[in-house]
Amino acid sequence: MAGASAVLFYNPGASPFTSLVCASLTNSLRPNAVRTVVAKNVEVAKVRLLDGTEHSGNDLLASRLIATAVRSETALWGKSSEESKEVEEWVGHVEKGSMKLPFFCQTLNGRLQLRTFVVGHSLTLADVAAFAYVHKLGGNSSSTDFPADAQKFPHVARWWLFLSSQPAIGLVIAENAIAASATGSGASAVNGVEKRQGGKGGKGKGDKDKGKGEQSKESGEGGESAIGSGLSFPPLTGGEKGKVCTRFAPEPSGYLHIGHVKAAFLANYYAREYGGKLILRFDDTNPAKEKEEFESSIKEDLRTLGIVEDEVTYTSDHFPYLLDFMTELIKKGIMYVDNTSVEEMRDQRGKGIESKCRNNGAEENLRLWEEMKRGSAEGVTCCVRAKIDMKNNNKCMRDPVMYRCNVTDTHHRTGTKYKTYPCYDFACPVVDAKEGVTHAMRSSEYVDRNEQYMWILKACGLRTVEMVEFSRLNLVNTVLSKRKLQWFVDCKKGGVESWEDPRFPTVRGMTRRGLTVEGLFDFIKEQGPSRSTNLMEWDKIWAKNKQVIDPIAPRFMAVGADDAVSFRLAGAPTSVEGKMRPLHQKNPKVGECLQLYCDEVLLEQDDAAACAEGEEVTLMRWGNCFVDKICRDADGKVTSMEGRLHLEGDFKKTKKKLHWVPKLPDQLVPAVLQEFDHLITKKKPEEEDKIEDIANVNSQHDTLALCDPAVRTFPAGTILQLERRGYFRMDSPHWEGKTALVLVKIPDGKSKAMSTVSTKIDPAKLAKGGVLGKG
Repeated sequence: MAGASAVLFYNPGASPFTSLVCASLTNSLRPNAVRTVVAKNVEVAKVRLLDGTEHSGNDLLASRLIATAVRSETALWGKSSEESKEVEEWVGHVEKGSMKLPFFCQTLNGRLQLRTFVVGHSLTLADVAAFAYVHKLGGNSSSTDFPADAQKFPHVARWWLFLSSQPAIGLVIAENAIAASATGSGASAVNGVEKRQGGKGGKGKGDKDKGKGEQSKESGEGGESAIGSGLSFPPLTGGEKGKVCTRFAPEPSGYLHIGHVKAAFLANYYAREYGGKLILRFDDTNPAKEKEEFESSIKEDLRTLGIVEDEVTYTSDHFPYLLDFMTELIKKGIMYVDNTSVEEMRDQRGKGIESKCRNNGAEENLRLWEEMKRGSAEGVTCCVRAKIDMKNNNKCMRDPVMYRCNVTDTHHRTGTKYKTYPCYDFACPVVDAKEGVTHAMRSSEYVDRNEQYMWILKACGLRTVEMVEFSRLNLVNTVLSKRKLQWFVDCKKGGVESWEDPRFPTVRGMTRRGLTVEGLFDFIKEQGPSRSTNLMEWDKIWAKNKQVIDPIAPRFMAVGADDAVSFRLAGAPTSVEGKMRPLHQKNPKVGECLQLYCDEVLLEQDDAAACAEGEEVTLMRWGNCFVDKICRDADGKVTSMEGRLHLEGDFKKTKKKLHWVPKLPDQLVPAVLQEFDHLITKKKPEEEDKIEDIANVNSQHDTLALCDPAVRTFPAGTILQLERRGYFRMDSPHWEGKTALVLVKIPDGKSKAMSTVSTKIDPAKLAKGGVLGKG
């Protein structure tokens, strides 16, 4: 994946709408093309270009810079030099800001009388700037509602409706709503559509917690995350407003996965709740595994999760301090150097036998320590161990290794400067204390090491760091081992190509499959701060996700392409007719699209086979019709049907509600519907399991389909519903000349299929896990 063409730093209080929309539009074409970073020290916006130069200024300056940086990928400046001049003229009109809303809309209305866009035949910076101007003058930064003062201008209204239904624009409006929810409005969004948490009538959760959310925002100094505000997690032991410091300390040796998410969420939550500080510290103590690309991906994934740290640090920043500190600890006899072989040391620790080196004097220990730091032939056979208790029932306390040599691998930040590196068990508590961490989030998998953590702090004379324990998220049929996941990537088993595969439990994989950040965090919130470790079913997390996406996912129809059945209808329009319809029957804010009608439609083969001559059925979003004739081939397969519209019929009285698409080959959108099963067949994998023995190499199932023409207008990342098939995420959007777009099916947590045509995978197995193909 190509890197970012520009980075937009912005102050959320200034709400630089135009530049944020430009970034959103560009990222819908190429994810992460323009990185967006919350920066409260920026007055409005600042853009960093590829050459490293930075430019601060107003919203329109930032949007111009972004449009120029991605000129080869977008048409924001138009598609010709003449169009570019016109775009700049309109941006100039907006920049002057001298027109009041009615006069500006009057000018714009005349321009749009015979046009879809302000300039040319595609969305440009002129549209975005004009939309932002009307949006700003309308006075509602968190709504797509058309301003009342502009409603007498029909062409502007049409243009506004079209633009506000574009997910890239709606996303920015929704983020303003999310920002508002941090102060109590309780709004959140997916696909750029606002959703109220309170449900029908009555107060929402945001209303109930309004005071608490506002207090959190006012007290926080760093970047807030709206997710998590107003929750009722237990208070921190010794936590004081403005003095709490938490950290999230991943190793840059792979992509963030679901096992990391809870730690990051809790660290962020408590830092914001107490108006404190969140440190993102890269635990880069193992040069054999770490890469700069993983560091970048972790930062990007945290942004995806809505988590913004206050400070980025590296354990390697403290290498000089840690070396000097270790020298003093060796002098004091708290640590010793051991040249016992790995195998013998492992055996001795298991049996509680002291090493022959345990009682060496300080002089010999210091000599061997110097050899380790030089990386000499003698030094590389040694390690530094803490002198604790070889008889302790907790084997983590049996003189654990604190430092070890590595002279073969180059550190991605320090190169070959160091020959010996601190182990996590030593570096973590020492650096926590040095960086001012007050509360360390520790998952229950480290429970045996907590005693060791506290021993190091006390033995080294360091200040106490409070521990906040929580259970790790463990899910059935899921492997989190980086080594085992790498096997799938390296071997390309089951079609896996990268760590972003939709079957992977990485943040990227899960979001690519359609798991929303809100759905994920709702699941975490429901688990609470429990320390008990349970193996969770996937149905719970997908059911939470469905609650988020169902109210805002636009609805479309699609039929299987391989054996679709032509259904000719008497009484239907003989030429193509179009009518605007809501994208969501219950949520008008999702927008509208054009529904096409003609006298011949396509049905699913399974639906056609279930129909009977003389039966009245309902065509969804159209009305009733009678089936007059069904033609079948020699094998009994339906080849065509004939019927007649009966729009006066009562849809409540029909047994069959069928989805369909107009038979318009030039306008239907070919698509590949991808369904994914579990990556492994074993419900609870063990450490000793060989991944090749439990791998499900037949976990991807594709269906060719023909979709509603309106689907072609939606960008990558859009979550939608195909009626009677389920929810899907646009993985690869439509573009001119493309054979087919790709839609990834999103599980909904149900153990039953939506219909006879909805799935190729047993949903009960997908929801509950277990060995595939067995009861």
